[in-house]
Amino acid sequence: MPPPHRHRPHRPLDRAPASAVASLIRPEAVERLLTPWIPDAEERAFVVRCMIGEGPIHHRGASYALLLLLGQLLERVDPPGTLEPQPASIGHDGGSAADSTPVPLRLPPHTTPRGDGDHHYPLRMPTAPLERIAPKGSPELAVLVDCLLDGPPHHALANAAMVCLLDALLRRADGGA
Repeated sequence: MPPPHRHRPHRPLDRAPASAVASLIRPEAVERLLTPWIPDAEERAFVVRCMIGEGPIHHRGASYALLLLLGQLLERVDPPGTLEPQPASIGHDGGSAADSTPVPLRLPPHTTPRGDGDHHYPLRMPTAPLERIAPKGSPELAVLVDCLLDGPPHHALANAAMVCLLDALLRRADGGA
């Protein structure tokens, strides 16, 4: 029989208070970062609010930190204002479905008119970076996309935004713009 579990005493630094996490998050920093992928300011603010304004506070802080770190890396290889995203990753109006996938906006069935279940956030996730680890059109690629876009909006949108940033970084590392 295993020994009884002993809880260690709570130390103040074990977990940051929600107010501390919330005070460090600057939505405008993430909005600036996502401008190339979501040109419309209102749509961009909505996506950012879903990513870092909703969900458990530790997820908000983690997404914020990871997005800004990727943004810093991207600024080192592409000075601000020079980034040209792949057209497929731009909003719901642009791009080719073959090169990207929309982030589904999952609405409760009772709020969606019958037969109208095709709602998406104004951000598309490029699939090119994922095709580096799973062949295009393969079941493995479909699984990766599903894993990245499943779950609550704060997860799916943060994952899609990070894949957009990684796509830009990988293209730059390969010598592309």
